[in-house]
Amino acid sequence: MKKYWLTGLLTLIAIFAIAGTVAAASADNGGPSIVNVSESGKQIILSPGDSLVVTLDSNPSTGFAWSISGITDEAVIDDVGNEFVGADTGMIGAGGQEVWTFQAGDKGTSTIEMQYSRSWETGVEPAATFSVTVVVN
Repeated sequence: MKKYWLTGLLTLIAIFAIAGTVAAASADNGGPSIVNVSESGKQIILSPGDSLVVTLDSNPSTGFAWSISGITDEAVIDDVGNEFVGADTGMIGAGGQEVWTFQAGDKGTSTIEMQYSRSWETGVEPAATFSVTVVVN
């Protein structure tokens, strides 16, 4: 009886070990890294060719929009596009999210800085800022 119990226990341990390895591999090789405002100020680690998606709340009906205020090294991380995705509320003037996509390039470190402001206002602090440091290994 002990032999069957021990065999069953070892089988379960092996299954969990294999499942953990598969989960870790799929997390590393899965889709793009997705970050939002809660990750501002943090470091994101990518491999060359990986995508980084930055999703930030926005409401263009107020005149505010997110813009890139700086990328310290575009050879490391490059802006490949952005779009506004409106909330599905059916209400006029409802906000949504701006979705920015970046592509990892050369190995190195680069910081992405963004600001939420009205383009026509000068000498005014942005309503919000966002930044992440990207390390490409």
